[in-house]
Amino acid sequence: MGYIRVAHREILRQLDSISYFPNGWDKFVKKQAISHNLIIKSSKNRCYCTNCHNTFISYKKVKEETKCPYCNNKYLIKRNNLKYYEFKDYLSILDKVRDTLVIRYFELRTIIDSSYKATSSVVEFGREIPDKTSYRAVYVNEKVSRCQCYIHINHSDYYDSKKWREYIRGYSLIDYTFPFPDNMKKVLSDTPFKYSEIWNIVKHSPFCLDFAKLIQNTSEIPKVEMLAKLKLYKLALESYWCNPKGSFQSIFGVPKTFYQFMKRNNITYRQLKLLRILQETNIKKIHYLETFYSYYRDETYTFEEIAKYISLNRFIKYSKIKHHKIDIHIYKDYLRFAKLLGLDLKNNKYAFPKNLRESHDELEKQFEINNKKIINSAIMKRSKELAKNTFKDNKFIVLPAKSIKDLQNESSQQNNCVRTYAEKYAEGICDIYFLRNVDNPKKSLVTVEVKNNKVVQSRIKNNKQPTDKQLQFLKNWEQNVLKRVA
Repeated sequence: MGYIRVAHREILRQLDSISYFPNGWDKFVKKQAISHNLIIKSSKNRCYCTNCHNTFISYKKVKEETKCPYCNNKYLIKRNNLKYYEFKDYLSILDKVRDTLVIRYFELRTIIDSSYKATSSVVEFGREIPDKTSYRAVYVNEKVSRCQCYIHINHSDYYDSKKWREYIRGYSLIDYTFPFPDNMKKVLSDTPFKYSEIWNIVKHSPFCLDFAKLIQNTSEIPKVEMLAKLKLYKLALESYWCNPKGSFQSIFGVPKTFYQFMKRNNITYRQLKLLRILQETNIKKIHYLETFYSYYRDETYTFEEIAKYISLNRFIKYSKIKHHKIDIHIYKDYLRFAKLLGLDLKNNKYAFPKNLRESHDELEKQFEINNKKIINSAIMKRSKELAKNTFKDNKFIVLPAKSIKDLQNESSQQNNCVRTYAEKYAEGICDIYFLRNVDNPKKSLVTVEVKNNKVVQSRIKNNKQPTDKQLQFLKNWEQNVLKRVA
């Protein structure tokens, strides 16, 4: 049977003895199974629906979704080039034995064969007993095998097995499932979760979710319950952002008058961040801005940067003119360059360039030229201030860099990266000096970086260590000049 905690053996045994599921479970499973159906496309745009078995014409492409005109369901279009199609979903249901909650996990597998007949099977493969500690009590059926991060379930010989073993201690069996919501309120009625509204959070979630994590968060974080009672269910799923203390404005970052809009649209945290920027209750605009997001990347920060220069309403108008063909990162940088160069962004001529890429590159060049002049001026000023630290003996002389050109020449001769220190030098973050031979002060010898009147770095060509005599000279300079200045 494998290792099972003594306290859990009776719980697992009692669950094995239950031969029925709550009302609505079969309907729930069937609904998920139906979602596995396909539109099979053959030649001449002829399509076959594996759900209702009707044929129709569709001009949509393979891998797109289309609605079957007979059963009105949306399915993915696949080409008729495989012997069979296999789909899997993971379902979960909350149960209770005595006073102990148990999450039961099921794999729903659907196979559509060459005759387009769909066959589905659902088997229980795991159970998790939530624990307030970091320990997660997770058990799997003996028919379950694990390969790296994947689990494999043999549906064909599964049904006779009711043997359980411990899964990898401390790890969740599977993170994302479709939880069954209909029995949750009843199961939780006499538990600390009876007012949690977990069932409503699940009902209003359009995606699969980490059900075990949701229960854990609800137990540990009161804000989950608060958000659920406000009927902000999607925000409750992402409750990590929320500080439940203070006024509505301080919690959500928007006026209280926005609450009905937030509830009506059941907004996500990403949408809330856009709402904060827009400061306008318009779900169409929020959805439009979301089209600029990639699947993996939250672009809220980019829109926050854009909003520093122009309103997002103006951006929306501009992007629609361009038929949505705008790289928002390039546009953000364009606006930054325009602002730094003193262009009036209230004027549409400057705010909305006809050719974004060309205009961006042109402003970038202008900015670099202007910035170079500013930096060079600052370096020249600093070199005059540091000239008092010039030091020499019979062999060596050390003197400050006087310009960007000096840094570039030094970098080229020494094959180092001192040219990249121009901004730091200009801003006073560090001081750059050159050690030269007295007899040949124009030829590079040692590049020296100083911070707080202390030599922190000294390198000869190819970033090698200076000679002992050179190091001794720098030590004397530091002690006799720099420290006295300090």
